[in-house]
Amino acid sequence: SFGSNPRGRAAGRAGPCAHPMSAASAALFLPRQLFKLGLIFVQLLVLVWFLYAAYDIRLYPIKEFGMIIHEFDPWFNYRATEYLAEHGLDKFFKWYDYDSWYPIGRPVGTTIYPGMQMTAVAIWETMKKIPEFSFPTPAPLLMLRPVASFAQKLGLMYVPSVPTTITFAQMSVNDICCMIPPWFGSIASLFTGLLTYEISRSVNAGLMAVGIMSVIPAHLMRSVGGEFDNEAVAMAAICSTFWLWLRSVRNPGSWPWGVLAGASYAYAAAAWGGGPIFVLNMVGVHALMLVGLGRFNSGVHKAYTLFWVIGTLGAMQIPVIGWQPIRSLEQMGPFLVCIGYQVLAFCDFVRRRKDMSPSEFVSFRIQAVGALVFGLLVVACLLYPTGYFGPLSSRIRGLFVKHTKTGNPLVDSVAEHQPANPSMYASYLNLPLDYAILGGIVSLWNRNNGFYFLMLYGFIAEHFSGKMSRLVLICGPIVSVSCAIWCGFLLDHIIQPFLLLLGKEGYKAPDTSTTNGDTGGSTNGSSKGKDNGSKGKDKASAKDKGKNAKEGKKADKKKEVERPLMEWEEEDRPGGVMHIKKIMNNTAARGWPSSTQKAYQSAREYLDSPIGAVPRAVLSVAVIWYVVTMRASVVPKIVEFVKHADQVAHSLSDPQVVYSVTDRQGNYHLIDDYYQGYKWIDENTPKDARVMAWWDYGYQITGIARRTSIADGNTWNHEHIATLGRTLTSPEKKAWNAIRHLADYLLVWAGGGGDDLAKSPHLARIGNSVFPDHCGDEDPRCNKFGFHADRSPTPMMAKSLLYKAVMHNMKEGVKLDRRYFQEVHTTKHGKMRIYKVMNISQESKDWIADPKNRVCDAPGSWYCVGQYPPALDKLIAKRKSFAQVEDFNKGGQKSAYTKLIEKERAGRNDL
Repeated sequence: SFGSNPRGRAAGRAGPCAHPMSAASAALFLPRQLFKLGLIFVQLLVLVWFLYAAYDIRLYPIKEFGMIIHEFDPWFNYRATEYLAEHGLDKFFKWYDYDSWYPIGRPVGTTIYPGMQMTAVAIWETMKKIPEFSFPTPAPLLMLRPVASFAQKLGLMYVPSVPTTITFAQMSVNDICCMIPPWFGSIASLFTGLLTYEISRSVNAGLMAVGIMSVIPAHLMRSVGGEFDNEAVAMAAICSTFWLWLRSVRNPGSWPWGVLAGASYAYAAAAWGGGPIFVLNMVGVHALMLVGLGRFNSGVHKAYTLFWVIGTLGAMQIPVIGWQPIRSLEQMGPFLVCIGYQVLAFCDFVRRRKDMSPSEFVSFRIQAVGALVFGLLVVACLLYPTGYFGPLSSRIRGLFVKHTKTGNPLVDSVAEHQPANPSMYASYLNLPLDYAILGGIVSLWNRNNGFYFLMLYGFIAEHFSGKMSRLVLICGPIVSVSCAIWCGFLLDHIIQPFLLLLGKEGYKAPDTSTTNGDTGGSTNGSSKGKDNGSKGKDKASAKDKGKNAKEGKKADKKKEVERPLMEWEEEDRPGGVMHIKKIMNNTAARGWPSSTQKAYQSAREYLDSPIGAVPRAVLSVAVIWYVVTMRASVVPKIVEFVKHADQVAHSLSDPQVVYSVTDRQGNYHLIDDYYQGYKWIDENTPKDARVMAWWDYGYQITGIARRTSIADGNTWNHEHIATLGRTLTSPEKKAWNAIRHLADYLLVWAGGGGDDLAKSPHLARIGNSVFPDHCGDEDPRCNKFGFHADRSPTPMMAKSLLYKAVMHNMKEGVKLDRRYFQEVHTTKHGKMRIYKVMNISQESKDWIADPKNRVCDAPGSWYCVGQYPPALDKLIAKRKSFAQVEDFNKGGQKSAYTKLIEKERAGRNDL
């Protein structure tokens, strides 16, 4: 039931005077067990249904388009998975890819979070070891076919059909990559349910969380079939880590779960770039919060220490993470919390050993914490000049500053880095968001360690998603949990009366035995703390002497109830927050008349008695009847929510390289221009061909066309991307002078919508951030490159290579010079256009390909950076090292765009 008694360690023990089972209870034992078995059976069926729903709703793209990877980043992830499957983990971590970021290449092994690729290859290797099989479905499962058929007739969505045979067949790497998002969608939903149970201790709440998380659009947005992106796997790892962490701090004896929490965090860190930041800091802040709440004890200390040590050691094995957990400012907080935990544990050790009084312990702990702070400041002052501490990235910085611009035009150009708006919350969180606050309210009655984590998660998710729309996905679990707690609360109160009528033991008032003592006394603390109790006892006795009945009644208020230890407590720790809270609670208790308390306890006992359970059961039946037959207002809302989630799943199903449209006559059309365009390159160009296109398409060029790209969707080298942006938005001949040394083909997206012309102002702005002569410092936003109000191009745009390539022979007077670029392919619907670069520099191509011209970090090393050909020295010399707003890299020079953003920020701050 909801909110099981957190005092179970003390109040749940049966004493020697416990009453034997009554005759009535014994007679109802069998019916009660049958009712519980039936309830468990229904819960299991619903659980399977919800888990299947999470899988099935994500299969729309697989059913419609087949096993095809989606969008941009997933193509890189798939290509990396292929490389890992073929070459193994050791070579994967030493993979320097010269087929991307040409000519400098990319050290994939040190710039990738490989958890998802490792997962896919592990599944692939496991499948290869299992022989294919097929056998008839067992009879007990076939008995469920009528149940499934009945549910389908009721109109329930995502109800699984029970097959007549169970088969297993091996899958290719491509197919596994396409199926991982649906698989992990179910896994994430399951862990969300476990997380909910840990906070509420309600099985029904956990079950509802599985159902909500399975279809909530915030979870769908990165986990439909074919969306082989990091978040598809990371969401399951995040929910798993949070559940295991809360399980490890449930009570002082549950600390061994910290081992699993640490391992789960290491996997989350390996799978997603946000793992080392979001997950680690969430747990670190919660651990710090437990100290502030007076809930630190040896169990919490062991749990967090195990979590941080195991998780950090595991994460540090990933090259892209390395030493960041103890160097990066983004991850320094949890590290400092771990150090602080060791100091607090040492203080407790000394307290027990020396049998300190509360005042002595407070003084000693202040000295220890002061010494720690002083030591940390000294170390920081010594390390800071050496450059030991890493800077905050522009993305992370953007989560904390007030403005919506980071000062990096590349980051600012990405739509998912912009703040979320109310319509986005309404679409991706929908109905569960309306009831999330109610879940938080009912959780107030069970303020365990998980409750405070719920509050913390809600605040952080709301703040960060408000800064970056992409992070709405982290709101999915917390909204699902909060809404499910409310649903579980209602379901538990509907079911509870029937269990009480069948003999379940109801509420029993706690033992009212009291001890007279001062509020500062320690029940289970040190022996010195007991002295305060004896003094208080003498005072109470003196006050009681010779007092009449009225005075005795007042003295009764001075009695201190010996409070049993809560589930998360180990002892009554003196001299800290727990000690202060105890004083405050006892003060509040004395202001609460005992008659009121007894009346409350009597009312609770009556409601849980067989007599009181009857009207509750009648009310439950009435509620169920009303919901089922009268179509209560919430039922249409639920149906509408599921339909909305289904529509979102359909809208996310287009792989982008292939998508479907319906014309005005209702005819279905499959548009595969992008996919076929890349396939044309694969089939009609030399294997060593280099393709220049905007940064967005690099992953697809290497993944589908299997050709060398100039840049891809990673942001690790801003200057190189800016060079590409400047080249594409330069006049045709000027651009050709650079391109002939770098590429054999030019590719552009055309046809309107989100084509290259729509993106081109961003390209010019990004180029200007490194090449100030492109638009000029007087025009940091590159407004001179764009469209006029009548949609005609500005002079700078009209002369640019990009405009001419997109509009070649599509608009009168607009065409490319055949001496520089020759059109070789335009797709069926004109969505992609491909041009051959004329008169390429073979000398530059050979120079780049020569390993002697690469700069290695050590003789014989795998880390060898390619170089621009000498013919481009003049162009590269014009670049200025880019520095972002508030950058720690003082060697960089701030661009005019960055200075403009700083000026705008300063202006807003002055208001």
